[in-house]
Amino acid sequence: MSEQPKVIRVGVIGSGMWSGYYINACQRHRGAEAVAVCNPNVASAQRVADRHQVPAVHGDVNELLETDIDAVAIVTPNDSHASLAIAAAKAGKHVLCEKPMAMTAEEALAMTTAANDAGIVTGINFTWRHPAAAQYARHLVESGEIGRVFHITGCFNQGWLSNPNVPLVWRLQKIKTGTGCLGDIGAHILDLAEWISGESISSVCGDLATFVNERPKMDGTGLGKVDVDDAATVLTRFSSGAMGSFMSTRYASGSEGMNQRLEIHGEKGSLIMDFWDQECLQASIGRFHQEDQMLNLPIPARFRTTPERYMGQNVTNFIDAISRGETMSPDFSEGLHNQKILDAVVQSADQRRWVDV
Repeated sequence: MSEQPKVIRVGVIGSGMWSGYYINACQRHRGAEAVAVCNPNVASAQRVADRHQVPAVHGDVNELLETDIDAVAIVTPNDSHASLAIAAAKAGKHVLCEKPMAMTAEEALAMTTAANDAGIVTGINFTWRHPAAAQYARHLVESGEIGRVFHITGCFNQGWLSNPNVPLVWRLQKIKTGTGCLGDIGAHILDLAEWISGESISSVCGDLATFVNERPKMDGTGLGKVDVDDAATVLTRFSSGAMGSFMSTRYASGSEGMNQRLEIHGEKGSLIMDFWDQECLQASIGRFHQEDQMLNLPIPARFRTTPERYMGQNVTNFIDAISRGETMSPDFSEGLHNQKILDAVVQSADQRRWVDV
């Protein structure tokens, strides 16, 4: 009789909105179990645990790491990513971390070093690699359908800050988040551009802006300073010589939560991916090639998925990698590369010049 595969026991650190995606993905996986929620705010952790029927709650991460869990998912504000990941690595726990990986590339490097020393599986949650349109676009580029890549342009826009009365949440405070819009959603579009195209960003020219400098404090005691970017524009050069231009903002009114678009243009054709239609690509390639128009390119069934599944796909891949003794992608090395890009954009914006990654 064959031995039953080990069930990977996962502790989720953090109890905000995104923690539910991680827990749900664990619960859908036959080889995993979400066994604990950890947050210094124990009442918050308990609410999440009750909602998702997770059996244990911890208020201290060291207490969690002393249990028999196999892995942790870090779903906390950015300022705690490094300390939590390093502690988990030293305890021999595999680590899946939210993006951006850290506050700085220096922190991300320390996380990567600790993970490599411990020999653990690592992952970074770049969610938008997994919708059907993104998966199929990457397949087409890898297959040579657009030939040499000439230029890539993209945007990831949200509208939730258009109302000046939105309070001073942690995402608007540098001490908690490092960067604002750039690290929150700009990191996604920059990663997606590299991942789909197979190109690597080698230099950047960035411009960052804050439009509303003060917002109501969460405790109702007046106004507090917004000290991170509300919008980011980034010009890039890729190692192949391809060009890029990217925009992210939280002031795109009417975006219904988010608006994401990526265009890749090459010597043999072009692809356009729109977040709002993940079951279709616009293309001018092969038998669909037209010089003056884009045609809808249906996505084959093998690439199709659902929002519920693609939002948790990195969790699935993380569990599979642990079970098989393999690495996953994106891992900490890819998160470190992305963090180096973010740091270079900040330096470029500060110094008003191009910066190498």
